[in-house]
Amino acid sequence: MQNIGIDLADFEYIRKNNLIYVDKTEFLYKIVSENKYYFLSRPRRFGKTLFVDTLEKFYQGKKELFEGLYIFNQDWNWEEHPIIRLDFNMIPSENREVLNKSLQKIFSKIAARYNIDLIVEEAYYMFPELIEKLYNKFNQDVVILIDEYDKPIISNLKSTLEENSANLKTIDKNQDYLKMLYDYLKPLEGYLEKVFITGVSKFSKLSIFSTLNNLIELDQNEEFAEIMGYTEKELDEYFSPYFSKLAEKNNLTISECRNKFKQMYNGFRFTEKDSRVYNPFSVGNALKNADFDNYWFESGTPTFLVELIKNKNFDLSNLENIEVGKNEIKAYDIGNIQIIPLLFQTGYLTIKEIEDQVIYKLDYPNYEVENSFNLNLAKSFSQNKITVPVVHRLKKLLINKELEKFIQQIKSIFFSLVNINIPKSLQDREAYYNSLFYLITTLLTDNNLNVYSEVLTSEGRIDSIIETDTNIYIIEFKANQDAEIALQQIKDKNYAERFKIKDKGIILIGTNFDTEKRNIKDIKIEEID
Repeated sequence: MQNIGIDLADFEYIRKNNLIYVDKTEFLYKIVSENKYYFLSRPRRFGKTLFVDTLEKFYQGKKELFEGLYIFNQDWNWEEHPIIRLDFNMIPSENREVLNKSLQKIFSKIAARYNIDLIVEEAYYMFPELIEKLYNKFNQDVVILIDEYDKPIISNLKSTLEENSANLKTIDKNQDYLKMLYDYLKPLEGYLEKVFITGVSKFSKLSIFSTLNNLIELDQNEEFAEIMGYTEKELDEYFSPYFSKLAEKNNLTISECRNKFKQMYNGFRFTEKDSRVYNPFSVGNALKNADFDNYWFESGTPTFLVELIKNKNFDLSNLENIEVGKNEIKAYDIGNIQIIPLLFQTGYLTIKEIEDQVIYKLDYPNYEVENSFNLNLAKSFSQNKITVPVVHRLKKLLINKELEKFIQQIKSIFFSLVNINIPKSLQDREAYYNSLFYLITTLLTDNNLNVYSEVLTSEGRIDSIIETDTNIYIIEFKANQDAEIALQQIKDKNYAERFKIKDKGIILIGTNFDTEKRNIKDIKIEEID
């Protein structure tokens, strides 16, 4: 059984050590055979760097590494090309000066490797000089590989943009600097064999590539829907032996194991083609460890994204089944970041359905992303008071119908809000407290307990429904009012009516927040027949 190399991005090492390599060279062949300029955005941990490395080895003419892969038997001369590869994950970019010095060192290192002397010192002048001299020395077109192009921009989104003009200036300067760098690619087109650029984000009009008007964008191209991530077919072909191990360890049949694996890790869809893929990082970890766990999210925490959601007072209950226009998820403006396209591009939302090729319905791709993202948000909202053990205890209390203890646990969590630096614009808003309660209840979802928020009825919307095997809890929130008012609303609008057909107990819970004390002021509970 071949070993799984988790998060490896060295194609040569993978091939020489006989590790599993899911063959994506059919897409590589399309890229090398057709146009000159390509751009691909995908969320992190989806294999972008490995694909770039595979391209590099291909253009180095290392045909022996590709034996047994799709591209090996294709009609190609396997000539070696000079290569300029920039991996911005490895390039410091705290500001323009640091970025310039970092690129100076990299261009000097590439020049030394090819025995070329560069005359100019500024990095954005070194770049075109290096391209020309490589072309002239080897009489071969130059290959440009740029990985994570947006890192110098998004790595500086350390805090809320609206409140940090210095951060914005750094981002603008880095963006302008990179634009000057890439502007040289168009006039030097005659010297270039291929330009392949990757990143997580896609900014409006790809402004830093504005001169590359023939740049082919692959991110929503149906032909390249499966260029990153693993399909169900690829799991069957490359990983079948590992599913036997995973099923045995978790006391599941193979069929049960695959269904659970699909719910946990599948669901990413990036194009109009209804093709859903698995995140490679999660697949590798889950199968190698023979354990269902949250892997992808734990590999990196999007602090700026959490802060953005908090400061914009975004209604978290609306993150499920969002409907947007097709063009609304294509790109975003760095100066006016919108949460939905950002969540889509970073992989926290994905395409679930497309209506009339116009309306895109978005949702979490899978349970791993939903649970991990909500837990991270809940920790941020509650100053790390909400943890996995806390959530587990809350589940048990609801399942066992120990409501008094459940309420005390919730109050204890909200007590932690007293010392949290909540923006003044949000302190008196009911939505902030609703959001935190929503996050808590959402995290309770598992095989024994289901949670639904903003449930539509003929009379209105129910704030929250929690359903166990034996009981249904109907919850209504109010702020600075009275729990009795919340309870009465449930009754007046007949929220319980639709659930009476189920053979379960129905418990109504009216909740009132005191925004000054930042806690639950009073709760009214009533059980109905």
